[in-house]
Amino acid sequence: MMSDHPSTRQQTAAVTAMVPCYNEEACIERAYLTIRTELERFDDAEILFVDDGSSDQTLELIKSFAAADDRVKYISFTRNFGLEAAFTAGFKYASKDWTVQLDADLQSPPNEMHRLVAKALEGYDLVFGIRADRKDPWFRKAGSRSQQWIAQKLLAIPLPMRASVFRAVRTSVAKKIVGARMTSPYFIATAPLIGARYTAIPTAHHPRTAGSAKWNMLKLISHSMDLWIGYSVRPLAIVHLSAFVFAMSIAALVGLAGFGIVTAHWLTWVGLVLSSATFLGVGVLTRYLIPRLRVRNELPQFLIKESNIPIAPADDLYEHERQAVASTEYRPYEHI
Repeated sequence: MMSDHPSTRQQTAAVTAMVPCYNEEACIERAYLTIRTELERFDDAEILFVDDGSSDQTLELIKSFAAADDRVKYISFTRNFGLEAAFTAGFKYASKDWTVQLDADLQSPPNEMHRLVAKALEGYDLVFGIRADRKDPWFRKAGSRSQQWIAQKLLAIPLPMRASVFRAVRTSVAKKIVGARMTSPYFIATAPLIGARYTAIPTAHHPRTAGSAKWNMLKLISHSMDLWIGYSVRPLAIVHLSAFVFAMSIAALVGLAGFGIVTAHWLTWVGLVLSSATFLGVGVLTRYLIPRLRVRNELPQFLIKESNIPIAPADDLYEHERQAVASTEYRPYEHI
């Protein structure tokens, strides 16, 4: 039986602890110290911080960690591109065989990383943590469960139920997932589509003790729509079927009204219902079109302003300047 003492070495797994962060100056030092201790379990490990355009001292603190610990790597975005972009960059630039995604707020405890990796080494490409006794506001818990239930039960989108972003992923597989050209990228839903072997295990979950949460109800709704619309055509099929049913209903009502069976009062209410349904249908159709019309789809998913690792020219906003200053030192990232 494996000991929980940090000095116990995990199997010879090479691990990147990847930490997306945005304005986490209140949490980042504690996160670094906790993750650093957990990495003592592994023979080969690094910490990769992805600064998502923080406006506080998050980046400066990360740079101080890197100056004292050569296992600390970081990349910093030119602006806030969002969580999806942050962990996409993290998986892209992870250099070890396995990547474990963590949150800087430590709600998912780093001392459970070894459990995810140990399960992955049984023959899986991805192991998701399922938050036992989740310590989030009620709307987050209810919203997440509703989102995944609708996706899995109503829209037939294959998902590991209650899977969180606390996950261990075979890095080569993660690069395939984030590199997939999806209209609405959604990591958990893309993994089954490429045939990746995945499972999930219960993990602890703690309340946030410092800083502020970056998610709200509007972000959760938008994220849910990206999943439902991006990975299923059933909403579109429902709109088409409903349009046919409504058309038949209108024809029947007009006929009944002609015989005086249906009064104008009822026709008014039916008209309101049909109008509402029409607007709903237009909304669904619009949601399918939005990803194809967004200007940002023509721009890079993220751009990097600073890092202590080599980065690909396509991701580097100042690539031409760096080449001019230090052409002999700068090289595109070899794993890209």
